[in-house]
Amino acid sequence: MSDPTSIILAFRDQAEYCRALGSPFTGTLLDLAVERLAAGAAWAAPILNWRGDARADALALRLAGALHRAVLEGDPLLAACYAARQITAEDLDAALTRHGMLLAQYLQSPPQTNDPQRSAVLLGGFLQIAQACPGLALQTCEIGASAGLNLSWDTYAYDYAGWQHGDAAAAPLTLHSRWGGPRPPESRPQVVARAGCDVAPLDAASATDRQRLLSYIWADQPERLQRVTQALDHGETAGIRVTRAHAADFLAAQLDSRRPDAVFVLYHSIVWQYVAAAERQRITALMQRAGKQVTATAPLAWLRFEPGTAKDGAELTLTLWTGEARAGVTEKLGVGDYHGRWVRWEKD
Repeated sequence: MSDPTSIILAFRDQAEYCRALGSPFTGTLLDLAVERLAAGAAWAAPILNWRGDARADALALRLAGALHRAVLEGDPLLAACYAARQITAEDLDAALTRHGMLLAQYLQSPPQTNDPQRSAVLLGGFLQIAQACPGLALQTCEIGASAGLNLSWDTYAYDYAGWQHGDAAAAPLTLHSRWGGPRPPESRPQVVARAGCDVAPLDAASATDRQRLLSYIWADQPERLQRVTQALDHGETAGIRVTRAHAADFLAAQLDSRRPDAVFVLYHSIVWQYVAAAERQRITALMQRAGKQVTATAPLAWLRFEPGTAKDGAELTLTLWTGEARAGVTEKLGVGDYHGRWVRWEKD
């Protein structure tokens, strides 16, 4: 259980992260929340009495998401503050009092920030897999897929300033990012099957689910809001659906239906911290066991974009099991911005 001091510190740190990631308004919003939490505001009790780990549970982002949801649903007073990028302690207290039920709802579950921009980091890993397994298509499996916006990574176009991937004219979305370091392999992965799961999946065709997902996009980042909206539109048109399931159960079923002529790729991005320790252990055991059964025509890959030792972003790591390496070979490919704004490729 977190104590009030650690909870307030978690909010303060999240405010700094928001500023570092290009959202000064959300930083200011959380600064005010810190002040009001310390003062014991009327709305603060459920937060100050939080029984989990406020930092790991992203408690500050749950509060920010609830407030943005109120704006998206038409609260005129709060919307005016957001439009002006100015909010006072009185504005905050009043909004959280008006929307106490919404705050309680958002405190019940972790944030869902399914930004397709993370595909701009993941792409290098998929290209690496395709190069290591020439002539084989990919059977992809994403856990923590939320609304499935990164399930369509192969349909997007990419512009890294110095190089491009995909056909921008035909793609439903072009992702722009900055690339540093050597270029990844020039391969053209083909996806023959894709599937994703989430414990609380969102449906791109549902107006309510779309509002929830957009609420976690920071309000002073209109480019992200537009990008996620475009990806949701594509997901609705393409009929992308995410299965409601726990990650380990879903992975076990997917591994049981592996294709004999494709690379099976498990991947995920900024989700591992939300998976319980016992389930993480089971996922690891499932992949290790499957790795011992690979063949030359059915290798296995595990691509993850998750926090590691890098201080300025999350790490892109690949473990590959092939007919020659059934024990699995793990490589750190690079580091990426949490919102996919830049990639620093480190593999030669």
